[in-house]
This record gives sequence, C-alpha cells and structure tokens, in this order.
Amino acid sequence: MRCALVTGASGGIGGAICDMLADKGFSLALAYNKNEQAAASLIAKYQKNGTNCIAVSADLSRDDGADRLADGLKGFSRVDTLINCAGVASFGQICDVTEEEIRRVMNVNFYSPLRLIRRLSQSMTQQGFGRIVNISSMWSLVGSSCESVYSASKAALEGLSKSLAKELGRSGITVNCVAPGLIDTEMNREIDRAAISEIVDNTPLSRMGTPSDVAKSVALLVDEDCFITGETLNVSGGFVII
Repeated sequence: MRCALVTGASGGIGGAICDMLADKGFSLALAYNKNEQAAASLIAKYQKNGTNCIAVSADLSRDDGADRLADGLKGFSRVDTLINCAGVASFGQICDVTEEEIRRVMNVNFYSPLRLIRRLSQSMTQQGFGRIVNISSMWSLVGSSCESVYSASKAALEGLSKSLAKELGRSGITVNCVAPGLIDTEMNREIDRAAISEIVDNTPLSRMGTPSDVAKSVALLVDEDCFITGETLNVSGGFVII
C-alpha cells in the first residue's frame, strides 16, 4: 500500500490533496501546525472510509520542526510519497522585513521541505521508489513586488527540486513542483478584493483556481508510472505563461 506524508494538511490545498490521496487508497500521515480541529475532522472522515491515517502536529517554522515531524512518524507505514504543502506568506518592502520574519518564511517554505526530503529519501532509496512533490507558487516563476522573501523561498524550493531530481532519479524517485496561481483558499480571501479582481482579469481562464485544481495536478506527479521529474507544473490558469 502506498503511504504519503502531507504537510499543511489542515489547509485548503493540503486538505484537497489528502482527499485525492485517500480516494486513491493511500495510507496518510497528516502534518499540521495549529489547526487541530481541521486535522481531527480529516482523520475522522478518512477512518470512517477505512483509510489508515494519523495526524502529527509540527511547527515547521522551528529549526527542529522537520526532524520532530519525521520522528513522529516512527511506527507508521514507510512513507513513499512526500507532499511538502505547508507554506507561509510574507508581505512588505524588503527594507522592512525583519531577520525573524526571514527565518520564519525560509524555515517553513524551504528548509523544512529540504530536511524532510533528507530524512525520508533514505527509506525511498532503500525501496527503490519514491514520489516527492513540493508546492511552490507562481511568484517563484515571475517574482512579486513586496513578496520578495516569499518568492525567493519558493524559487529556492524549485532549484532544490531540479537538483534532487537528477540526484535521486536512479533510485526510482521523482521530484517535482506544482506552482499554483491565485487559489480560492481561506488565506487568499484576506487579500484585497480589488487585487483579486485584477489577477482574475489578467488570467486567461478568467477565474481563481480551486484546491481541487492543485490536487489534480499533484495526482499526475504521484502516479506510480509517472515519467516526469525535475519539472515545475504551472497551475495558474494562464496568468503566468513562460
């Protein structure tokens, strides 16, 4: 049986990815930070349908957050699929960004995925199979004013993914990114409506994306027969075309 760890599982995109994996018969380890209620609801739903699953709390903004999470998986099925979905945003001019904020964003968006890959790729290599999908952002592709640290953290994640695709490919492990555009999640509902309208107006498909749109893209990349590695799948409705 396939077994996946999904970070950021209690969020909109993370939850949709978990739903997709559960439907495909995966065992699931759901990592969350503070939203214990949302994680518990997912566990109850999946267990009702016969899915083997656990929830693990982890603060990935801490230097030891990823290692604590990996340690919390002991006794669970061997993970062959890792979805690094946890992420935090950061807004403001670069001259106003504090060192503390830089560390928080880089730890969650880059260093924790790196540390989890470092830990879990060892067992994937032993199995001769693994699927790693890192959730990036369209802003990693084109940059975003007043989101420089966030954009840089996601760009670093994509660079890491390309290098690891070359490093781990001979062990049967694929490493890819999905770069969502503007997705209709609770976090994005806090964005100014005028800013949302401007993005939608400049999106060829003329709508916000949904968490399901992202999950469907992830489904392609975790398939056992996937022949894609080292790529970033741009899921922005055409807002970013390179």
